[in-house]
Amino acid sequence: MRTITPLDLRKSLGAILDAASAGERFLIERDHRPVAVLVSVEAGRTLEGDQDERRRRSLAALGRLEAIGRAQQARHPGGPSAVDAVRSERARDDA
Repeated sequence: MRTITPLDLRKSLGAILDAASAGERFLIERDHRPVAVLVSVEAGRTLEGDQDERRRRSLAALGRLEAIGRAQQARHPGGPSAVDAVRSERARDDA
């Protein structure tokens, strides 16, 4: 998987789309943080799966997040809630 920036994507959109349609995958990063993956339509369809499978995966992910939140609260009683912690983290990143 080749890593590119949004600027690389803008500069070479045609060539990158040709490569993606041929099967190459691209990780798009902004400020050294992954923000998106560009894949061919065929690869995207295999990632999608059917609606019931997507729903099952989403619910499983929410369950894992809930468990992480409970574990965090148990380790730091009286600490901020998960929502407050995320808001604080985002405010720190935006500053």
